[in-house]
Amino acid sequence: MYKGMYIAATGAVQRSNEMDNVANNLANVNTTGFKRNMLSAASYQVLEGVQQAPPAIYPNARAMTSAGKFAVDSTPGAFQTTGNPLDFALSADSFFVVEKNGQQFYTRNGAFVLNRDGFLSTPDGYRVLDRGNQPIVIDNTEGVISVSSDGNMYLLNVQQKSNTLIAEMNVAKLANIQHAGGSLFTGTAEESAGYEVYQGVLERSNVNPVNELVNMIAAIRQYEMSHKVIQNFSDLAQRAVVDIGKPGA
Repeated sequence: MYKGMYIAATGAVQRSNEMDNVANNLANVNTTGFKRNMLSAASYQVLEGVQQAPPAIYPNARAMTSAGKFAVDSTPGAFQTTGNPLDFALSADSFFVVEKNGQQFYTRNGAFVLNRDGFLSTPDGYRVLDRGNQPIVIDNTEGVISVSSDGNMYLLNVQQKSNTLIAEMNVAKLANIQHAGGSLFTGTAEESAGYEVYQGVLERSNVNPVNELVNMIAAIRQYEMSHKVIQNFSDLAQRAVVDIGKPGA
């Protein structure tokens, strides 16, 4: 009896994790460069306290569900034209490299600003790095900032008829991508080739709110079903205790 209760309980925990994940996706539907998180379930069989991975089949085994793993949906979001020369977007599978307090992160949120010291940064203070992993500094704003498709940043001064290369943006390709909060990511960086940088453009979140709401409704219904199964097993257990205590049982 209790085996069935445990199976239902693991299912309820999985549904609860799914609801938390969907809630986080919906909270970031308007976060520039955000990538939705996906949660996978892992099923296994337990026999005499030993986990047996499928496809092994045992007649007395009970199926259990673990929380599984999170995975990042790297599908590009829609592009939005802003016209701001410090807004940037990237072609698929590429990330800007940023740094704060000596730790590197990766992002597709190219809504950059110039701080008071001339560092090209995110609004949260993460400095954008060049190909030498040094912060990009623009200390002379007497001109127009222009970025080529390969990430070379120029300062165009019409009066002086000059076009000066001031930085080369560091763009990386990531493996084993993991969320690090908001539109920041960690992972194994690889050199990115064939990418394109778009100026005056931002990438929107790839979260589809309608799909997420459908996922939330499904998770809630499945959670309620698991909870009902647990309650039924609990009622049966209480009834069994009462019956055992009856005379002649």
